[in-house]
Order: sequence, then structure tokens, then C-alpha cells
Amino acid sequence: MKILDIRNNFSPELASKEAALALLKGRVVVYPTDTLYGLGANVFDTEAIRKIFAIKKRSDKKPLPVIINSMAMAKAIAVIDKPRERILKNFWPGPFTFILKKKPMVSYLVTAGKNSIALRLPDHYFCHSMIRDFEGPVTATSVNISGEKPLSDPREIVDCFNKEELQPDLIVDAGSLPESDPSTIIDLTTDNPRLVRINPTNKQNLLSILETIQIK
Repeated sequence: MKILDIRNNFSPELASKEAALALLKGRVVVYPTDTLYGLGANVFDTEAIRKIFAIKKRSDKKPLPVIINSMAMAKAIAVIDKPRERILKNFWPGPFTFILKKKPMVSYLVTAGKNSIALRLPDHYFCHSMIRDFEGPVTATSVNISGEKPLSDPREIVDCFNKEELQPDLIVDAGSLPESDPSTIIDLTTDNPRLVRINPTNKQNLLSILETIQIK
């Protein structure tokens, strides 16, 4: 595992370019987001996606969330009509993941055989920079062994995977992230938006907002 410490001795700009290059080469990258650290691979690289599942010891029956850095990129891989675009613009960027119908270019390995994809546009400078340099969507599953708690401290991440045969290739160290709940997940695959998972910190506000969401 190579570690790039962007707090002290490595510039975020250079780290972003190195992370993007690693993704292009089919490698797996740990990177900071506005909620937790993410485990990233090229969405269109089947072998890299398989490595994500192997590193996490995660069943491939569970889909992988994906991050993007623009509405245009979201539209390239998901079916987004005007009403859905309006909803997304109200919540993005931020800790909200939306389930949308996927486009054929997205492998069923990413979506666990489903015709839908979970997308998020984080409110974090490094995510935007890395995706811009990479020029494509990236997986965004939590950094942990499946079934264990997500890791938010790079030292814990190193300790966790040092003893494992399969490891992430690159860690972008932005320090220990503040304790945070995972993103809220909203399903927009039908005309009736459905709350799949809620972040407790914004529960009341979100419930009131959801009452006003209309697809049609």
C-alpha cells in the first residue's frame, strides 16, 4: 500500500493525479469524502471491481455505490429525466445517494445484477479533483472488511489491511475524518420516491422535504 499524506508532505493536486493514474491502471484507491473514506475503482474495469469485492470480502450480490462529479457524468451512466434531474439538483452535492435506472454501459457486476445504480455527488474537493483527473465515475463503497465498521482513520485502514493478502494499492491520507453516518439513500427508480436509508442527523428535515418531492 502506497500512502500519500495530503495534510503534510504531498500536495492534494499531485495526489489527485496519482490517484487518477492508479484508477486508469486498474488499481484500487482509498480516498476521503464528505462522509467516510471510500474504496475506489474504475467503474468500467471488471477486474478492478472484482478486486474491490475481494479486498472487502464482500458478496458480489451486493451492489457498489458510485460517485460522479457532475450531472453530465451522472446522465452518462444513469437514466435521468427532467423531474429526476430537478430532485438531484436539490440534494447534490452532499451526503445523498440516489438509486436510478442504469444505462447498458454499466456492468451488472457493479450493480449486483440489478438494472439500477446508486449514485452520489460528494461535497468534497478531493473527490471532485480525482474524478476530474480520472475523467470517469468511481466506486464509493466504505473502507472495511464486510460486516465490520467503516474505517475513518488512515492508521486504522493500514492496520486493518496490513494483515490481509489483498490490499488497496493506494491510500490518500487526509487524516482522521470526523465521525459521520453513511449517506442517505433515496430510490428514484419509480414515480414514487422511496427512502432506503436515512442519515439520522438530517432525519426530520429530510422527511419534510420528501413529502414535497414529485416525479411527475
